[in-house]
Amino acid sequence: MKTRLITLPEKDLWNDFVARSANASILQSFEWGEFKAQFGWQPLRILLEDEGGPAAGISILRREAPLIKHSFFYAPRGPIVHYAKKELLHDLLDRVEKEADRYHAISLKIDPEIPEENTAALDNLKALGFEKALKQVQPRATFILDLKPELDVILKSFEEKTRYNIRLAEKKGVSVKEDASEAGISIFNELYKETAKRDKFLVHPPVYYQKMREIIFSAGLGSNFIAYYEGKPIGAVIIFAFGQKIWYMYGASASEYRNVMPNHLLHWAVIKWAKERGYQEYDLWGIPANPQAGHPLFGVYRFKKGFNGRLVKYIGAYDFPYSPLFFNLFEHGLVFWQNLRSLLTKGKIEDSLSE
Repeated sequence: MKTRLITLPEKDLWNDFVARSANASILQSFEWGEFKAQFGWQPLRILLEDEGGPAAGISILRREAPLIKHSFFYAPRGPIVHYAKKELLHDLLDRVEKEADRYHAISLKIDPEIPEENTAALDNLKALGFEKALKQVQPRATFILDLKPELDVILKSFEEKTRYNIRLAEKKGVSVKEDASEAGISIFNELYKETAKRDKFLVHPPVYYQKMREIIFSAGLGSNFIAYYEGKPIGAVIIFAFGQKIWYMYGASASEYRNVMPNHLLHWAVIKWAKERGYQEYDLWGIPANPQAGHPLFGVYRFKKGFNGRLVKYIGAYDFPYSPLFFNLFEHGLVFWQNLRSLLTKGKIEDSLSE
């Protein structure tokens, strides 16, 4: 076995390996690291190879800790490895630790797509020193829609209310346009700011979504869809595409005209778009792991449930502390700051990623 860092000239090698893996994620793609590099993160991609080629890998985002000469490692939806092969996992993490020494990393955070019922994989991670994180970064639960059946079969599988709302939007004259241009992203951003103000959550600055367009969309790994009613943009969704899968991570809607159900038609348009391009799964992204009335995302859960996807729950985020003293100090400090920010923004401590 040998390990090495992957850089730009081997972008295709990296993406091909990740895309062919069992749990390929856009967040482990080469482009995602380049995108996050525009906002204070340094991507580090480590590939482990055997005689047959790539065997395991991990794309890490490194960020410097404030005030001290240390940093944090985070591998979103990584690493890419067969978790039942403990020796393989150990060899990969051993190479990560060498980079951790080089950059004085305080900890490595991971949130792999390991189903929570895969206790053997989780036991391997715990045996290697990983411990459950205090808070999630990516959502732990999602609905995944199978796109392999014919469109009419997919439509018939939706809950009756969802099918009704799709037909209602069409009857009312709502139309959907794919628009990944700079102007289209600006429309999304304005709708997203309106959504954030209404639902009281924080958003990235406009440059974040424009860089997303320049780096990810330009590589064919995503797009933007806008719903119009009477010539006005009233809803939009950003989706990502990688390997055989697409993801819905960002959605926005105007406060006006919500009664014409643009969001249902938007997702139906995305599903048809994905089918035309041969994608096989649609990950609807974050929902509460244990949904109940009163949860910040309960309404989101009910909306996504209507598409009748397969409910999947992952093990969640886990940390490997390289420096336990600094790790405990910063991890608890970060949670305190997040709670304080939520209190100041919303008037209460509320975590949309909570169970």
